[in-house]
Amino acid sequence: MDKVLILVAGMPGTGKTRFANYLSDKLQKSLICKDKLKEIIWDKLHYDASETQKYGGLAYDLSFHFCEMLMKSKQTIIFESNFSSTCPDILLMMVNKYGYKVITILFDGDVEVIHKRFVERDKTEERHPGLVSNGCFHDFDFFKKATQPCRDFNYGDCIITVDTTDFSKVSYDNIIVKIINSLSE
Repeated sequence: MDKVLILVAGMPGTGKTRFANYLSDKLQKSLICKDKLKEIIWDKLHYDASETQKYGGLAYDLSFHFCEMLMKSKQTIIFESNFSSTCPDILLMMVNKYGYKVITILFDGDVEVIHKRFVERDKTEERHPGLVSNGCFHDFDFFKKATQPCRDFNYGDCIITVDTTDFSKVSYDNIIVKIINSLSE
């Protein structure tokens, strides 16, 4: 499994990070997690909510930098984020420059269920303070509109959609089988 970029995408609250960590452990492949970088930045700077987009942008810049460094060494990479509907130009350029195959795992589900899960998670003490939305996504209509581009993400040689409306019906190992099978197509 050389020169494969696995994008774990979808709207917030769909279980992307948990799956990406599981996948990285199972496949023993490098994981770039934009939100983890944002947490590290927050831990050092303790920025306020008004600066979250600026530091989110910095986390993306660092993510793309790390992605390119790994691509230069032909490693398979797992990159988890809530990508918007179009693939960022910088990522397209890197995929073409280094000749990578792209598999997207798109986490999706019933928006009302996902929204409720997101709001509940946002209020827990386990949620990193650098990732808390401070209530800006608690309005359902706003959440639905703001996350639509994440649901529309459509980039890759293979796209595997995972419905996480009910986590008990999701098998990470079955998703991994689909990933491995897509490599032989």
